[in-house]
Amino acid sequence: MKRLLLLIAALGLVLAACGGSSSTAATVAETEITVDDVDALFFEVDEEFTDVEFAGYLSTLIQWTAIEQRADDELGFVATDDAVATEVEAILFETGYAGDLETFMSEQNVSEDGLDQYATQLLIEDAVSDALIGSVVMPTLEDAQAEIDANPLEYTQVCASHILVETDEEAQAAEARLDAGEEFAAVATEVSIDTGSGANGGSLGCTSPASYVPEFAEATMTAPIGEVTEPVESEFGFHIIVVDDRTEATAEEVLSIMGDRALFDAVDQWLLDSITTADVAVVEQYGTWETDPSPQVIPPAA
Repeated sequence: MKRLLLLIAALGLVLAACGGSSSTAATVAETEITVDDVDALFFEVDEEFTDVEFAGYLSTLIQWTAIEQRADDELGFVATDDAVATEVEAILFETGYAGDLETFMSEQNVSEDGLDQYATQLLIEDAVSDALIGSVVMPTLEDAQAEIDANPLEYTQVCASHILVETDEEAQAAEARLDAGEEFAAVATEVSIDTGSGANGGSLGCTSPASYVPEFAEATMTAPIGEVTEPVESEFGFHIIVVDDRTEATAEEVLSIMGDRALFDAVDQWLLDSITTADVAVVEQYGTWETDPSPQVIPPAA
């Protein structure tokens, strides 16, 4: 369960320097965070940060520090160098930079120290997940079935194609061509104003109908498999639809999703509590620490 919740990712940014300084910018309990610590997140820095930028990056370090402190205090978890190195390798692999740390750091403008700190956060999240899994109230099969019944569009996978035209008359003309034996894909390629799917023979791939406009979604849920529908009007025009496959998730599959979500939410709350209850002080020239509505450094007023 890897994610960035509550963490401002120090990745993919072209950033400016704050003018290196060992002066303290903030403290979290007894741990000092200096201006140099903020600069050290990045592979390359040159010009000055704005107050807003610096406050954002300082927020990241405060959050990370608070989480590390609680993980150590409550879980006895401290990431080892070997574990961090392994996690960094996994990050490089998952982002397409396997074995090429230098290119990753240069292109994403993150320092090795910044990447190690991010990897440490992922390891802490795993440790928190392991610690909480036994105490999280998990849903039942009955809960899962109720979820499916309440949200059928979300838990159905539909593989569909369509031809989209502007008017009902054009839709009727396209349908007449299909009735005469022309291939659906050929007609879609020629007349569909949805150029994305039209170039692919009208195919929309396989997805949840919840991502479609209501009229289209409902049609994909009720259309007989393999049969061309009557024109369906939506805000985009008139659709002729054919559904090739439709699969509803089982209660067991949704139970797994709901269980993951329950654990995910519990970990998120643990992280948020770690940050909002931490003893944080920010040096006035860099802003003030606020936890409502979200924990962050508010930059000094202009």
